Parts: sequence; C-alpha cells; structure tokens
Amino acid sequence: MIIIVGCNKGGAGKTTTAVNLVTLLVCDGADVCFVDADQQRSSAKWHADREAAGVKPAITLIERRGNITSTLLSLAKKYDHVVVDVAGRNSQELITGAIAADILIAPHQCSQLDLDTLGELATQVERVRDLNPDLLVYVYHSIASTNPILAGQERHEFLTFMADFPTFTPMKSIGHYRKAYRDAFPLGLSVIEGPNEKAAAEVRELAQEVFGD
Repeated sequence: MIIIVGCNKGGAGKTTTAVNLVTLLVCDGADVCFVDADQQRSSAKWHADREAAGVKPAITLIERRGNITSTLLSLAKKYDHVVVDVAGRNSQELITGAIAADILIAPHQCSQLDLDTLGELATQVERVRDLNPDLLVYVYHSIASTNPILAGQERHEFLTFMADFPTFTPMKSIGHYRKAYRDAFPLGLSVIEGPNEKAAAEVRELAQEVFGD
C-alpha cells in the first residue's frame, strides 16, 4: 500500500504524523519503506538522528524529489507499505505521489488558514482522480486542543467545515497537541516508543483507521 502524508499548509503536523505512523508499522513487523519527498528533509533528519542513536528497529528511508510516481510504484512491489512525506504546499511530489497512492492522509489543524487550503486540495484531487480514480483521501484533525473545555467545540467546527468537502473523509482519530511528540522527534523516536500512553494510543488509532485489523 502507498500512503502519502501531505497537504497544502505547513505546520500541520505532516512529518510528525508520517514518522509516527511509519515507526508503528515497523514495530508491528511490517516491511516499510519511508520516502522523504520534502525539500526541507525533516523526515530524513529524524531518521539520521535515529540511526546515530542506534535506535531499533531500524527503518528504511530513501529521499526522492520531482516526479515520484514510478519510484513509488516500483517500491510498492518490494514492500508491504510505502509511506511518503511530501512538502506542506502545492508540490510536484504531492501530485505525482497521489497519482500512485492508495491513500492520501492530509493533516489539518482546526484553523481558518489550514482549512481554507482544502479547496485547493479538492481541485488537485479531482485532477489526480482522472488518473487514479480509486484514491482515498482522509483529512486528519491534527494538533488538536487537549483542553476539555475547548476540544468539543473545536471538533464541531472542524467537522462542520469538512461537510463542505464530501470528496474527503474526515478521520475519526485525532492527533492532539502534546509535548511528547516534540520531545520524541529530535531523538529519532516515535511516541509509541515513549512513556506517553495517550500519544501512543492516538497513533495506534490512526493506524487502525487506515489499515484495519
């Protein structure tokens, strides 16, 4: 399966979502290739920190830029899953990756600046589906508030906005704003390898929704 993690807005938790999903898959025994297709190289830097620290299990990562369609299709023949981190903007990697993908996970915060980019993404997906009609697009509510007073209203606003985009599926799983994600990243770790059980559960819920049993 080819999974693209990308959107048209930076700072939405895209790379955080990708590295945690990849690590969970590998720790659960899947054969995974992680592709960093973002010029910022955040995933590659995370991976380098993980290797330098000798963290196990080891994760296979390659870097690709430009038109990545053929690369992803080739990798999909060799691995159980190919997870791709693309730039948080309208990029060639996002479009050409989506042409090859089974699933696009688009993290978005519940902010007007983030959600306003869904219109642009909808236009992109419409064009991609001319070549890849079976592409599934999930919008993942990321960096959500943990404040119980605010969380319910924020989620309501997120789903209300999503209702205007029936071509997308809002995910039931939610990624919250937690210090655990920030602490794990520079160590080359995932939150599933740390002590924060709530953060780890969020990643497992995301994986369960994407892959099922």
